[in-house]
Amino acid sequence: MRRILTVILCFTSLTFLFSCSSSKKLSNYVPFTRDLRQKLEKENIDLKQVQFYVDQKLILNRNLGDQKLVVTSGVVKMENGKYINEVIIPSLTPGICEDVNNDKLMISFEKGNNNLAFGPGSGYTFNDYVLYGTEWKNGTALVDYDSNKFRARCGACSDVASATLVIRKKELDKWERKSRTLKGRTVGK
Repeated sequence: MRRILTVILCFTSLTFLFSCSSSKKLSNYVPFTRDLRQKLEKENIDLKQVQFYVDQKLILNRNLGDQKLVVTSGVVKMENGKYINEVIIPSLTPGICEDVNNDKLMISFEKGNNNLAFGPGSGYTFNDYVLYGTEWKNGTALVDYDSNKFRARCGACSDVASATLVIRKKELDKWERKSRTLKGRTVGK
């Protein structure tokens, strides 16, 4: 009985430790929002100079059927007798803004024609920049990636629409801490 309690206590402690470390990791980031974008643009900061990250693990899949194609990014694996091209973008993978099209930012996590579209969401994510897609189904969406259509899903969440662009807090602090010290004025000068 004592041994079982010890195992349960160790497991609970490890679970708590790992959950705290991942939340600390994400606590160093803030969501990229419409408000934040307006603030950066007001300060004449080019969005192409901002380091972006995605807050969730994204998994992109494309069924290749029985075709024998060369895959340029991701992994080709066999699933139910068919070839699947899978691209995994881990949580907090750094990306850069390749292009800005109105509200939409084209974020690249690797070189090549591999941009994903992010923009202001709707509903509860109205202000946050989230992954854009089409043909939404069961928490997944079709996205354009590597000149092909991929089905995107979230690795740890139930809906890929909750995958948000984030930036590091220290970067934000660097931009917000513009200060100068005044020497004052004297009469006659």
